[in-house]
Amino acid sequence: MVKMVEDMLALHKQLHEEKSKSRKKIIQDDIDHLDKKIDALVYELYGLTEKEIAIVEKEN
Repeated sequence: MVKMVEDMLALHKQLHEEKSKSRKKIIQDDIDHLDKKIDALVYELYGLTEKEIAIVEKEN
C-alpha cells in the first residue's frame, strides 16, 4: 500500500511537470488505474461488501 501511494505521488508530480498532452493522457490513465487498485485494497482491508462499495463509490 505504501509503495502504491508513493507511486501515486510520483505520477501526480510527473503529470504536473509534463508538457505533452499525449504524455499527460498516459500518465492520467496510469493514475486512474493505480487509484482503482488502491481503492480495491482499501475495500478488502476493511472487508466491505459489494453493497458498501457501491455506496462509497456513489458518494465520490
